[in-house]
Amino acid sequence: MEKRKIILASKSERRKNLLKQIWLTNFEIIESNYEEDMCLSCDYKELVKTLALNKWLDVAKNNDEAIVISWDTIVVFEWKFLWKPKNRQDAIDTLKSYSWKELIAVSWYAVIDTKTWVTISWYEECKIKFRNLKDEEIIDYVDTQEPMDKAWSFGIMHRWAVLIESVDWDFYSIVAFPVNKIYLALKELWVNILKY
Repeated sequence: MEKRKIILASKSERRKNLLKQIWLTNFEIIESNYEEDMCLSCDYKELVKTLALNKWLDVAKNNDEAIVISWDTIVVFEWKFLWKPKNRQDAIDTLKSYSWKELIAVSWYAVIDTKTWVTISWYEECKIKFRNLKDEEIIDYVDTQEPMDKAWSFGIMHRWAVLIESVDWDFYSIVAFPVNKIYLALKELWVNILKY
């Protein structure tokens, strides 16, 4: 069977490394030029779906006969979207607000065959629960500068991991994307990554 051109519509190092982790090494990275509009008047499920689908559409329209993988995630806490902290104090205040609480990571993924326009996509919602966070822990963490470029003011794969009590649902969908579902979607599109 002819090998298809596979495109990851993201420059994320984690997503790239996860594809390699599941034996898929023959793929291209083409970042979408779609400008995200986080002010769209829709609920968070529709918002993340719109962002993900517009990213793949931007890449897919210039790549015939390819399979495009796209994914987007937003985080909701107390019904508000989370952004990167504006400054040190903003990071401290944000992290303090997590103590004993949960935030929701909302993701939408899509795998599209641009030859047939067959699309496989789905939505996932994961909960991250925090333990009681001490002020000194938060300040020590913020002083590492790690949270300053993180949309949620923390990195789940980095130092902050020790302050999380539990993750409910697919951990990989928070880190980058759910590798098991990507594998099954590619398989449905006749791409067997175990032989790629």
